[in-house]
Amino acid sequence: MPRLPLIKAWFLPLAVGSVLGGGGFFLLKPEVKSQETGVAADTSAKVAKTEVASLSPAPAPALAATPEAKASAPAAGIAKPKAGAQAKPKPHRPRIPDTTWMRPLPMETESLPALYAAILNEDIEAACDWMVHGAWVDEVTPGGDTALCAAIRQGSDALTRALLLCGADFKSPGAEGQPPVALAALDRKTPVLTALLSAGADPDTRIATPVHQRFIDAAGLRDLKSSFVNDAGLTPLMLCSIRGDVDTAVLLLRAGASTDKHTTINRRYPINFACTQGYIFLMRVLLGRDPDSEPAMRVTVDLSLQRAYVKKHGEVIDSCSVSSGRKGFDTPPGQYVITNKYRSWKSTIYHVEMPFFMRLNCSAIGLHAGYVTGSPASHGCVRLPPSKAKQFFEMLGVGDEVEIVP
Repeated sequence: MPRLPLIKAWFLPLAVGSVLGGGGFFLLKPEVKSQETGVAADTSAKVAKTEVASLSPAPAPALAATPEAKASAPAAGIAKPKAGAQAKPKPHRPRIPDTTWMRPLPMETESLPALYAAILNEDIEAACDWMVHGAWVDEVTPGGDTALCAAIRQGSDALTRALLLCGADFKSPGAEGQPPVALAALDRKTPVLTALLSAGADPDTRIATPVHQRFIDAAGLRDLKSSFVNDAGLTPLMLCSIRGDVDTAVLLLRAGASTDKHTTINRRYPINFACTQGYIFLMRVLLGRDPDSEPAMRVTVDLSLQRAYVKKHGEVIDSCSVSSGRKGFDTPPGQYVITNKYRSWKSTIYHVEMPFFMRLNCSAIGLHAGYVTGSPASHGCVRLPPSKAKQFFEMLGVGDEVEIVP
């Protein structure tokens, strides 16, 4: 009996939808391999046609014409399907049933990472969905920014916490080239900074240099801008000190920020920045005073009377005559804080002894023992009688306030 012709079918995977979709197969082209049997493939080969016909299975019962029936591929030996009867693609069935989170983005963010773009659009729901479905939280944009830094600028502590929980690097700088902690401290984003510190960020992280112009422009205060340009090694606590941000400063101090760190060029401490701006309350906090309490002790120096008064809880407990700065070296009126105390001190300007020296606002003036005439006589400091200077020195502490009135 002659050998049957070999029937070969080529199949091609049907690509449907996205990587989340399924796929299908359809019969592309049946081919009769006539060379192995010696039988011609055209209709003139009657012998082969007879043999194939005699061995063909009985015809299947007719079915109602449907798109699926027309697209069904017959087994080997059945006639070639008619042109145009190919199977329709199966409907897209992603493995993730709910695809509403993959919403289109505005045109201006189409070139950005989807998670980053969602944060820029303040679409918290979409951003969280991208994170849940595996978005790379540390992906850097073409402009060098990160999703975490974008969330910090938005002031969203919820997104910041979510990004940190998903493994975002709290050390990775943003487009300004600065660490996330610095961004939060500069913008007074206390809840965001709380999230960063809770995740392990270092409260003493140094500001990177050189400072990007965008960061300088956001500084606002002239002293801070000058420090960005002419100094280096600023810390978040210094940023808060120069801006008078008490809440953020307290947060940093409770997280372990050091008041003993200074800038690397001009050697300025956080207290120096606060003193330059005259932030009395913040100075007290930086000197270790409880931010929730008021000072019990206070000194009032009356320049017109040339007299000093020590008050406790608002009541005068001691007083004495003083000698303030003479003409040309006038003692400036204002609110001060005792920032340093030295039992023995020698002036670095005039090279004279100034026992029981209590420095005011990190400046060159202070209270100290000296010759008192009852009239202006000093180079700017407030002289106290030696016996009273010692008593005042024992009663007063660093962080106590001094008010000098005209």
